[in-house]
Amino acid sequence: MLFALALPALVLFSAGCTGGEPLQNNGKAKELTISQWVKGEPADVTDGEHIYVVEFWATWCGPCLQSIPHLTELQKKYKDQGVLFIGVTAEKAEVVEPFVAEQGDKMDYIVALDKNNATNKDYMTAHGQRGIPCAFLIDKEGYIVWIGHPMMLEAQLKQILAQ
Repeated sequence: MLFALALPALVLFSAGCTGGEPLQNNGKAKELTISQWVKGEPADVTDGEHIYVVEFWATWCGPCLQSIPHLTELQKKYKDQGVLFIGVTAEKAEVVEPFVAEQGDKMDYIVALDKNNATNKDYMTAHGQRGIPCAFLIDKEGYIVWIGHPMMLEAQLKQILAQ
């Protein structure tokens, strides 16, 4: 019986995000509502100075774990071009902190804890996304310009940087 109850949640979260949903708030990104910055400095995705990738993930999500080295590689590759990556999770600090510490340089980007699921609501729910991992690409003007699976991100990122 437990397996039957867990299966719908597994399907929901393993599907990843879909993209293609209409953007809410005319695509303008909202400030992140963060309870704790686990790794890296606090970041304001509306600062007009950087391009941001905000990725929703969890320690228990297999596809999310596969995305971590890819996101680290992209952060290193594009940091000098003003791109900052932020991983946001709704998990508790006592789960995330040791996980991030264990990852070390393999998870080399900003990691933050969602406060009361507010960031998830402003991004995932508001844009019709129900699965993780899911990345939101935010341009320097503070607009969400792409939503999709983080493994499919680089082509979109290159396009934004070329403008």
